[in-house]
Amino acid sequence: MKRYEFSADIYKYVLGEQDPDTGSFPESYWDYDNPRTVRATGGSVRTWQSIEKFLRQEQGSYSNESWIQLFMPFRPDLDDQIGNVRNKAGELVYANEDGTDTVFNVRGVFPQVDMNGKTIDYQVVCARIQIQP
Repeated sequence: MKRYEFSADIYKYVLGEQDPDTGSFPESYWDYDNPRTVRATGGSVRTWQSIEKFLRQEQGSYSNESWIQLFMPFRPDLDDQIGNVRNKAGELVYANEDGTDTVFNVRGVFPQVDMNGKTIDYQVVCARIQIQP
């Protein structure tokens, strides 16, 4: 696979802390306001929107998944989301129909090692989330 240079934003998942007085938990959320921007290389795992699943007609179910893989110098968490993937010119590479950036869930992180066993980067496999923020 040919690798292209990108920059991407990583959104952390923020867990709500339990209130000691009431015992309730505030909502957890992805912090879209404070992303970590990283340099990466990569591209589509398959052609954009090529993974389609048609289930039996009586179930009436259809799904369409879009996957990308990025290679980055640090290991993101599996509960992170990645979005705002841009090329070297700063243009969005993956955009929704309305022009906003596409957000992906991190589905797998795999270290890439050199011949001496030293980790050189991480392969990050991501799937497009169904409901975009």
